[in-house]
Amino acid sequence: MTEIRKIDDKTSEVIITSGEYSVSVYTFGATLHSFSHKDRDVVVGYDSYEPYITATGQPSKVIGPYANRIAGAQFTMDGKTFVLEKNDGDNSLHSGSKNFGSKYWKIDATTENSVRLSLESPEGGGFPGSHHAEVTYTLAEDGALSLRYRVESEEKCPVNITNHVYFNLNGKGDIKGHKAMFTCPEYLTVDSGLIPIGRASVEGTPYDFRKPMLIGARLDGAYDNCLVFGEEKKVVVEGDDYILEMTTDLPAVQLYTGIALSSTVPGKGGKMLFPYQGLALESELFPNAPNRPDFPGAYTEPGKPFETETVYRLVRK
Repeated sequence: MTEIRKIDDKTSEVIITSGEYSVSVYTFGATLHSFSHKDRDVVVGYDSYEPYITATGQPSKVIGPYANRIAGAQFTMDGKTFVLEKNDGDNSLHSGSKNFGSKYWKIDATTENSVRLSLESPEGGGFPGSHHAEVTYTLAEDGALSLRYRVESEEKCPVNITNHVYFNLNGKGDIKGHKAMFTCPEYLTVDSGLIPIGRASVEGTPYDFRKPMLIGARLDGAYDNCLVFGEEKKVVVEGDDYILEMTTDLPAVQLYTGIALSSTVPGKGGKMLFPYQGLALESELFPNAPNRPDFPGAYTEPGKPFETETVYRLVRK
């Protein structure tokens, strides 16, 4: 069952129920507000949509046209240099003011277990051309939540779209006690500004999650790194009584453990957000790919949309 609840002139909430599972999506930012099994909501966030407008850390929003970082806040494409907004030191992060997550989407269509949202995003932030973006949330009775994206542009433009949802499978505390497994034999080494330098094997490093490992067992759980999938593209995270499985068709995932999570207003249940409260699993192309022809990347241009799908499946142990 899919229900639409109008909040105000700009924003609605879409609630999808499928068996024992439910999700809630705000049209502002195409925000994944909740993902629940019975009474367990595993998404870190707020009780209403307004705090998401100014929240740091981009919680639960659809990020585009280019998620993650672009070095020096510029890139050269077909001989022309495009200058972006610097909002992360000298770099561009999550597309600056162009970010799809800072805009109001509209409801295009619903079914018994899905909603398709769309956005018309004008040219801005230094990115060429206007964009048409779509995201379809589909919830199955087995707890599989599919996020299917489609992005089109009127001019050629680099693309890297994701959702920045933070998960806490216990619904409380921090995520350092969660176990995680990534089918990622490599990771991207980075400089002090978290701009990728190159690819390296995870063997013998704190980034080796090929076997289940506690998030907090190494580096005190402080991760903000791109892990590179092998042939299988899968992540499994285990809490006390729930397991979350992520699969994707993209080549990498940004593992971010909410190091800087905080809030100026109360989050869900009246409690403030705090560091390490949630775990972000951002399926993605490689960061800074527009400046690195050796990195997997993609472009949209007229007649050539970009499409991708990521699935999160929540199950009780």
